[in-house]
Amino acid sequence: MFRFFAASAFALLSTLTFALPAQALSCLPPTPEDSFARYHAAPELYQIWSGRWIKVNPTPEVTGYVDPMTGTAPYPVTYLFQGRMVGLHGMQGPIRRMTVKVDPQCAGPWCASYPENGEAMVGFFERKPSGQRVFSPGACGGASFARTYQNIQRLASCFRSGACI
Repeated sequence: MFRFFAASAFALLSTLTFALPAQALSCLPPTPEDSFARYHAAPELYQIWSGRWIKVNPTPEVTGYVDPMTGTAPYPVTYLFQGRMVGLHGMQGPIRRMTVKVDPQCAGPWCASYPENGEAMVGFFERKPSGQRVFSPGACGGASFARTYQNIQRLASCFRSGACI
């Protein structure tokens, strides 16, 4: 009788453990250097830009966890971005205003959010052969960082040395 209850309890706990979605996403904190290496190794062309987002279209409410049964997953939305490119010597070139497709990515039910209007950042933008720019934040971060002098210089050092310091 005891074995029957123990086996039943084990079966019930196993079923609940694997049937319910995970309630947390565990990610290592991204660094500008790790992100530079990842985007530099990608087959697509990425550029680093520093500036501010200008929201011109409505976006769905995304709070991080999207219930697969009832939630609305993020979808691509067009924004404007005003800023300067980051390169060998930090920020360079004229201030530009450009159209960017923002496409938040998900890892299971955990999704990245959309940028806030006026949010300042330095981040990695894919440049398509057509000239279109796409910003795809991931659920674990790493596509953008706070727009600080230190973060811009950390990324610029990656261009100068070929290896981030």
